[in-house]
Amino acid sequence: MSTTEPLSDLAALLEGYDPFDEELAARKWDILAYARERCPVARTAPRTDPGTTYFMVSRYRDVRYVLEHPEIFSSENSALSPKSVRMAPIDYDPPLQQEFRRLLNPLFSRSSLLRFESRMREIARAAIAGFVDRGHFEFVTDFAIPFSAGVLSRVIFDEDDEDRVREALEIVSVLAGDPSPEAFGRLAGLAGGYIARKAESGARPAQDDVLATVVGGQVDGRPLAPDEQVAVITVLFLAGLDTTRGALGNIAANLARDPSLETRLRDPRWIRRDMDEFLRYESPVAIMARTVVQEVELAGHRFRPGDRVMINYGAANRDPEQFERPERLDFLLERPGNMAFGLGVHRCLGSNLARLQLEIGWAELLAQITNLRMPEGHEVRYDTGMVHGPAALPLTFDRLTA
Repeated sequence: MSTTEPLSDLAALLEGYDPFDEELAARKWDILAYARERCPVARTAPRTDPGTTYFMVSRYRDVRYVLEHPEIFSSENSALSPKSVRMAPIDYDPPLQQEFRRLLNPLFSRSSLLRFESRMREIARAAIAGFVDRGHFEFVTDFAIPFSAGVLSRVIFDEDDEDRVREALEIVSVLAGDPSPEAFGRLAGLAGGYIARKAESGARPAQDDVLATVVGGQVDGRPLAPDEQVAVITVLFLAGLDTTRGALGNIAANLARDPSLETRLRDPRWIRRDMDEFLRYESPVAIMARTVVQEVELAGHRFRPGDRVMINYGAANRDPEQFERPERLDFLLERPGNMAFGLGVHRCLGSNLARLQLEIGWAELLAQITNLRMPEGHEVRYDTGMVHGPAALPLTFDRLTA
């Protein structure tokens, strides 16, 4: 643990730790380092679920055990709050969870998604055109959000209604910091509207049509029930909008702090050589939850059925027992096995889409701009809760001449 903060202070901050507390966001990594070393199963109290104690696991080996044993740690409610709608497949356990994956995996293979590459590039260029002449922009609102939302709406959902896109963005932004049942209900209502319009169109399942596949596809030899259809679209909204925004912003913040990284990002090899290190160092998915269904002992703690568990991916990805010098962004070290996209049966369905958006987004940005930098003295304020990424990121740049 590299922090110089007094251990007594960190112990006090960890007691009842709330990952949604904005005042603790700037001290998060020190708190999590203390948890890994001194309290690998910590009692936490997220404000999103009042009255419920969560047990946070933060060491890599413990998080991995939880993720690889769905028969002990159920995903039935993977959010850190009660909610009015389930999300498929992440709120389902095997074997039904695997049936959903068999239906959806072909739609999100890299080969399938590459057919939309030119459309994704057009969406990125359209966003860049809005600020490239100014010499400055707000990375999150001017690029990360328009790009990720544009890809999700126009490529995945074939949506042209700007009002519906804006509504989805608003709801997802609320859910990231305060996943209330009301906000989940709003998102489910929006998803239901997409499903109803696709059902009315009579479209049949197709390799390039997510909505048609959800409406007309089958799991376990039967059509998806209406609530299951809503569950699939709901999770695609959440993952497709907020997680990708966070991943783009995390890379931008690191590039602005260390301009030498631009040379690496301009080398096409960064996609296979460096992307995983960016994702390990700052995992866009910060935390998720599980429910214990079988008694088990882990990290010296006896878990009992009904206990709620908080999985901290970011802490696991900075565990010095798994990764050498994990508190540094270091591209010269071999660091296999990071959890940026999870592990086990719930490894992220949209990981190929996220990677492709990072690849295309940065290629298009760096084709037109260079020398990204933050205003002098600016400190990045990060989102709290389930997604890790800059809440705002004002940047200046130099424009490349043709």
